[in-house]
Amino acid sequence: MKPLSELMQEQIRTDAPPLRHTVDDVLAAGRRRERRRNSGWALAAVVAVAAAIGVPQLAGRHPEPTPPPPAATTPAPAPSRGDQIPSAARFTGYQVKKYRVGTPTIFSLGYTFASVMPIKGLHGGGDLRVFEPGVDPIARMGIGARTAADPIRGRPASTFTAPGPKAGLIWEYADGASAVLTADLETTQDVLREVAEGFRLGSETPVTVAFKVGYVPAGFRLFSVSQDEKFSLAHFLPTDDVARQLTGPGRLPFADIGLTKGDLQLIMSQVPVPGDIPDCAHDACRARLVLPGGRYQLDVSGSISEAEAQKVLDSVVLSAPEDHATWIPVEEAVPARYRM
Repeated sequence: MKPLSELMQEQIRTDAPPLRHTVDDVLAAGRRRERRRNSGWALAAVVAVAAAIGVPQLAGRHPEPTPPPPAATTPAPAPSRGDQIPSAARFTGYQVKKYRVGTPTIFSLGYTFASVMPIKGLHGGGDLRVFEPGVDPIARMGIGARTAADPIRGRPASTFTAPGPKAGLIWEYADGASAVLTADLETTQDVLREVAEGFRLGSETPVTVAFKVGYVPAGFRLFSVSQDEKFSLAHFLPTDDVARQLTGPGRLPFADIGLTKGDLQLIMSQVPVPGDIPDCAHDACRARLVLPGGRYQLDVSGSISEAEAQKVLDSVVLSAPEDHATWIPVEEAVPARYRM
């Protein structure tokens, strides 16, 4: 990995022309691409599962009640404090009859997000949040009244109505760990249960970032990271706002947080039209580096000065954007002093 100072010198020598494309365009394109490919971008969730009911049996000549089947004992990862980005994705995208759950690509404080999309058409579907063990989604999301539902694979489940309004389902997917599904009201609870039934923990895939940050202005802390094949983002919020997300009642989901109001983003993305690269005055970013070859750019955007943005950019060490094996685990990519 080369320090940005070297890459910038290489870029000066190559004299690449500028790019026409805003940070909001990058984010919007990322959302559209991820939702089309059933990856996630936003924050909220949609989960549930079918119940297994035990049948009483007879013992000898005297009928005896049979205790209910024990709850599944799916082992869970170690408990999380809930204020850190998950170090690994523990499930992959999957499909049920009419819906597809995208590969998780959004990782925020204490949970992983994926989109739920209809296989045909654009209507319906929802969001899935899979919380880390020890994180209480009821308090985190400000979930109100709930109605007990049939167990999902032997574990507790309940339904609720989320703001929107949206249908919601929450269930325990492993020991001390819960997931939440939310969806448009046109998506029935039966569909939510079907989606939840399909959920399984899988082998862990590390959460990685395409760059390592050496400097972040005072008062910001990491809030989320996003990753895709050709897209990597680290999103920072003011420390007080991050704390509010963790402790305040009815926290706002990620999608409702303004992207230019008191935040900071580092965005590695593929250049849509190589060779057409305006500077930041055109694209509303605060500092930009176009990588040698002109296929990728790294933008620093948000509510900081251009001088501070340039300091952030100068501190970054890049991996090879097209080689995910070189991407950096999130706990190494962002020093502890810039995390909660």
